[in-house]
Amino acid sequence: MGSRSLRLSDLPETFPIQFRFSEIVSPHFDDSKPILFGSFFPLFSSYIYRLCSDVVSVQYATEAVLRDFEADNVIYLELRTTPRAIPTALPPITKADYVDAILATIKAHNDSSGPLRTTLILSIDRRSTLEDALDTVDIALTRQAKGIVGIDLCGDPSKGTVSDLRPAFATARTAGLGVCVHFGEIPSADASELEEMLSWGPHRIGHAIYMPEEIKQEVRRRALGVEMCLSCNVNAKMLPKGGGIEEHHFGEWWKAARDGGAVIALCTDDVGVFCSPLSQEYYLAAKHFKLGQTEIQRLCEDIVGIVFAEEAEKKRLRDLYLQWFDQV
Repeated sequence: MGSRSLRLSDLPETFPIQFRFSEIVSPHFDDSKPILFGSFFPLFSSYIYRLCSDVVSVQYATEAVLRDFEADNVIYLELRTTPRAIPTALPPITKADYVDAILATIKAHNDSSGPLRTTLILSIDRRSTLEDALDTVDIALTRQAKGIVGIDLCGDPSKGTVSDLRPAFATARTAGLGVCVHFGEIPSADASELEEMLSWGPHRIGHAIYMPEEIKQEVRRRALGVEMCLSCNVNAKMLPKGGGIEEHHFGEWWKAARDGGAVIALCTDDVGVFCSPLSQEYYLAAKHFKLGQTEIQRLCEDIVGIVFAEEAEKKRLRDLYLQWFDQV
């Protein structure tokens, strides 16, 4: 990188990506056969969970993911995973064992000399019982000192009654965990359900494709973090009428961000499935929405304010941005 000027054609190779929100997955995506949103979730139950079926495989997958992120010049990572018991493993694995295996791998990587610093967000599936959700929150709370920073609501948006999970997210937020929710992913997203999730006081919302105008206004009023996943939304045909990058709602929310009404975080939602690392997401945003160096710099710097990190880590990130942007 050095003193080379920043050109859009350089972005995939040279842009020093400083953080990413992502998840532990690693199947291969064949772009000649798009993975439609409705067929996305069975990938986990049918393939990924079967491959990650013991402590060794879970740690191997985690380490591989961390190496990939580091190779993409990521220096701050919030990894997400849904804790799960694996009773068929020898010996059987509890949800806590599963989380501890990932945390141990993260710690070993963080203790290395590289610049990447990783923390963990535990996801709660919308179909979970309240008992199971509270168990996940308890696992998170007892491991905050080991690097768990937040709780996420995920899963098939056509399933489950999210209001049943309110106490779990209230407990997490009161205890100081970051809260993020997958939000407005499908055209049938119910306004009352979106209002319910907003009532939990989330710090960030993910995808945010389908929302009534009054919900959009509330998101802007609160200046929430909005996690944008361009390749996922386009390749999974999640956008209205199956639109491409140019039709992505990034443009709308980028305008809101410039007006102080939201903070956009470019993310990957399953880089292993859609084969688009974070550097590629920045490239796509820059290319299709005509972002120059100044806009890219603001996009990067604004994100620091919504990461689930202590002030010392946020200062590290801001200092690195200043150092890098002074060189381009």
